[in-house]
Amino acid sequence: MGAAVPQPIDERLLNTVKSLVAQGDEETLRKLIDEMRPADLADLIEHLDHEERLFVFNILEPQGAGEVLVEIEPPVQGKLLEDLDNQSITEIVEELDSDDAADLVGDLPAERARQIISTLSTDVSEEIKRLLPYKEDTAGGIMALEFVSVRADATIGDAIEVLREKGDEVENLYHVWVVDDQERLVGVVSLKDLLLYPRETKIREIMNPNVIAVNVHTDQEEVIQLVKKYDLVNIPVVDEAGRLVGRITHDDVIDVIEEEVDEDISYMAGVIDQEIAEESVIKISRARLPWLLAGLSGELLAALVISQFESSLQKILALSFFFPVIMAMGGSTGTQAATVVVRGLATGDISLVKTGRRIWLDMRVALVNGLICGIILGCIVGVWLGDYNLGIIVALSLVLIILNSGFIGSAVPLILKKLNVDPALATGPFVTTSNDILGLLIYLGLVTTYLRFTS
Repeated sequence: MGAAVPQPIDERLLNTVKSLVAQGDEETLRKLIDEMRPADLADLIEHLDHEERLFVFNILEPQGAGEVLVEIEPPVQGKLLEDLDNQSITEIVEELDSDDAADLVGDLPAERARQIISTLSTDVSEEIKRLLPYKEDTAGGIMALEFVSVRADATIGDAIEVLREKGDEVENLYHVWVVDDQERLVGVVSLKDLLLYPRETKIREIMNPNVIAVNVHTDQEEVIQLVKKYDLVNIPVVDEAGRLVGRITHDDVIDVIEEEVDEDISYMAGVIDQEIAEESVIKISRARLPWLLAGLSGELLAALVISQFESSLQKILALSFFFPVIMAMGGSTGTQAATVVVRGLATGDISLVKTGRRIWLDMRVALVNGLICGIILGCIVGVWLGDYNLGIIVALSLVLIILNSGFIGSAVPLILKKLNVDPALATGPFVTTSNDILGLLIYLGLVTTYLRFTS
């Protein structure tokens, strides 16, 4: 593909492409897409119908097709791969970096993946076989095998020669890693240092021995936190013996961050494993239905709680007017606390070192907010019903409910994290439902007790 400039997708461009596809005008269409960046072209393809996507994609050369394919959202990418023959996929995979190639092949059905691997060149197939065994959410699963390394006793001149040899193979080159005779990582040299010192200078004299590296089995969230904490543009990956086996660059980290954020938001919303670009009604329904059913079950328990206080509600029907207020305040408080904790755990700003301190902080915040909201609601109830003692009871109920919600919202994600369960799960219907049930118990329990003593 030739020179390209950023080109956002708009209605005019989309209609132009659709018209060219309808006319079968490959030449004009090729000129148009040659001016687009891979990410923009991927965005364009996602906005087209399936047959139009195939038409556009088949115009691309293997290298350009690979650069575009890795930018396309998984559901659309999967449908495209289904309609491409094995030869086309093989040609595309041959042009990709090792990590992208392994991801693409790994997403294929097992039998088809074996067929593709068997037709690849020896070097590419060996790289893919090395990467596929690693879990996709580990450092090994997101690393690339393309990197530049030299021995500690080599000279700067030697390192520059290695860079020239591998320049076309390694993209986004920032550092040269230093290894010993057993390929164990012992240091790092920046490109800047290679330019500043004489060519005869030994690498060991200018290398930084304090290298931040990750093991192949390190969780990708921990990789993100290290990159963020130490402002890294790439990070080396080592095996159990400390041997350098790959590297993770900042663009891979950005992709992982987006993936983790999407996952957390989906869990918080009660959506399980739904891709944003998914177009299948059945798959989307299957992703959303489990939490809805869980929420339905929980709210039926809340209805059962209400039914146990029927006599109290019959005495003062107006008490039911405040159910939405009580439940909404509890739910909002729990969601606020849980969202902050989940986000903090994901970014590393909140750790499991002092969980009690975090919970205590949220409890104090909940107490302040509860007192303010409780006083306001208590005054309204007292004036509305002409019973200020009942207003005090309702105010106390709200304070206790907000305190309870603050505790649940902050404690549950931390507990799940300690149990090695994704804390984002805590902010789904689990927190909302538990807050509703306990909130109703507190509210109706206190009001019922008050009515018994005053009747």
